[in-house]
Amino acid sequence: MNDMKLGRGAIAIAGLIVAFFIVILINLVAGLFGGVRADLTENKVHTLSQGTKNILKKLETPVTLRYYVTDDSDVMSPGELTRARRIKERLDEFVHAAPAKTIELANPETGKFEKKKVRMLTVEKLNPEPNTDAEDSAAIDGMRPAMSRETNNEIYMGIAVKCIDASETIPWIGANDEETLEYELARAISSVHGGKAKKVRVMTSLSVGGGMGANFQAPPEPQWAFFQQIGQEYDIETISPTVKEIPADTSCLVVLHPHDINDDGQFAIDQFLLNGGNVIAMVDPNFFYARSMGGGQPQMPGMPPQQGPPPTSDLSKLFKAWGVKFDSTQVLADLSFGSEIIRPGNFSPTFLTLNDQAVDGGKDDAVTQMLNHLNMLTPGAFTFDAPEGIKVDSLVQSSPNNQFVSSFEADPTQDGATERIRANFEASNERKTLVARLSGTFKTAFPEGDPSAPKEEEKKEEGEGEDNKEEKAEEKKDNSLKESAKPGQVFLISDVDFIYDPICIRRQQIPGLGFEMVEPLNQNLTLVQNAIEQLSGDPDLINVRSRSTVRRPFTRQNEWLQEAEAKFSTELASFREKEKEAEARLGQLLAQSSGNLEKAIMSDEVQDQIKQLRKDAAEFSRKARELEKDVTRDFKRKQSFFKFINFLGMPIVIILAGIGLAIYRRTQTAAR
Repeated sequence: MNDMKLGRGAIAIAGLIVAFFIVILINLVAGLFGGVRADLTENKVHTLSQGTKNILKKLETPVTLRYYVTDDSDVMSPGELTRARRIKERLDEFVHAAPAKTIELANPETGKFEKKKVRMLTVEKLNPEPNTDAEDSAAIDGMRPAMSRETNNEIYMGIAVKCIDASETIPWIGANDEETLEYELARAISSVHGGKAKKVRVMTSLSVGGGMGANFQAPPEPQWAFFQQIGQEYDIETISPTVKEIPADTSCLVVLHPHDINDDGQFAIDQFLLNGGNVIAMVDPNFFYARSMGGGQPQMPGMPPQQGPPPTSDLSKLFKAWGVKFDSTQVLADLSFGSEIIRPGNFSPTFLTLNDQAVDGGKDDAVTQMLNHLNMLTPGAFTFDAPEGIKVDSLVQSSPNNQFVSSFEADPTQDGATERIRANFEASNERKTLVARLSGTFKTAFPEGDPSAPKEEEKKEEGEGEDNKEEKAEEKKDNSLKESAKPGQVFLISDVDFIYDPICIRRQQIPGLGFEMVEPLNQNLTLVQNAIEQLSGDPDLINVRSRSTVRRPFTRQNEWLQEAEAKFSTELASFREKEKEAEARLGQLLAQSSGNLEKAIMSDEVQDQIKQLRKDAAEFSRKARELEKDVTRDFKRKQSFFKFINFLGMPIVIILAGIGLAIYRRTQTAAR
């Protein structure tokens, strides 16, 4: 019996040793074949996307990635060393995916050009130690050390991308930047290799490009993040909403909150689109952050305080011609996509968090197919009756559990606003479109031509004299387009807060570097960048960017809250109604007795009624508060249950399985 037990033990130990060497062998073989590994994530986030591979395949001129990293265990923490190693592995993946091509290179010894096969992408790893050539090279490439939060030492961890004379810099790769590293590298490689050949223009009076604002006493305003990031890939500038013509070299026109646009500006957009132009238009029934854009201080003593822009914007004439209906006085509330704000459990139905269910209509579209986390604050919605020749694609939609509300009711910061919307909510049961694309052949919104040109009536008033005949002969004919000369595209977004910094990014100062990092809060920027990319840029970047920001937000919380509210809604509504009735009756009694106050004070009957009504109102209010607490308790109970399942459920299952297996083995051993 002892020999049998010894034999089984030896077999078990031998099995463990064999398994250990098999794992070592697999790792060695994987290393020989360029870091082969299995990526079991849903969206293959640890595998280079097809978009990145396509960008690398198109390289015709060698690109060098200089990886500056301190890489010293005496200076960096174990976590930072691990991050540095993962970054190097990612760079090696880029190198292995890049092709090797035969090109002509100058021989430094002979000075003649010779054909040589070289890899189009190479990596140089440099440790910028003090007083070394690597430190000088880091300074030339725009690298500066950052202060490690874990060791309090200055360390380097950045990448310079170079191709001939062009260069791009990723000065710091933080712990939260690894998920976007593939996109940043692909974008930088594409930029240095192809250059910024295309121009994007933003039609707006908002100070998206930064600089001095309306209040000259205030410090310069920073660029909006979307303007800054688009500027990394394209030549970008702003133009006025009252411009009479869009420059012909514009590859994409972004129309942002056109609250002050006139007929000239709409006519310019109209003619640009009819000539095959591409437009992204962002309008809003309630630009929530407009109120914070006022300077608050007068420009000059004695002048009124500087005000922010009006919160409402529209493109009424263009929308009518395109078959777009947009009510600029109505905000869309959505109970299913409401967001938790201000305090836990307070879900605002006008601050929307849109998941993959909201973009299911755009799942086959490159712009939206990888998106699952968008935020909109007090947005509007579009409906369509598109004329012949225009195709409508609804890319982002609300849930059917939506309702239009006024701008005042939509304000989630107003006391009781959320409760009022929920109390009077009547779902439309129809999904509303928040983001759409129109494509095809359009007809002009200005059939009479240039709105700034003199009309026939004005011409007649000028008279028919001989002097006027010569002027008439020289008058320009109406050469404006009446329908599309080339097919065009329009992206429509029903929210402007969508692209405003506080909604879509978080700025973070990096100690020691003297600059800030921009961390995305959602995929809002991604959607706009994808749209611009599709209209005018490299479509391969869409795939890379979209995947780099894929998130899996929690969506069950809204459902739990709605279930809890439905459970007590009837009883809560009854108490609220009784409370209002008691308050109304109390008001009537006080109003009737106001003309004879002495009689009211002396009347026991009136005094008793007033006391009773006050007691009833207080009691009904108390019961309503208790029911609201029950709603919150029921909601939190479900949260706690699922947290328990997520954190402790699996360990408990494994422990029970282990105990069961041990009992089974003991039973089998005893049977022998």
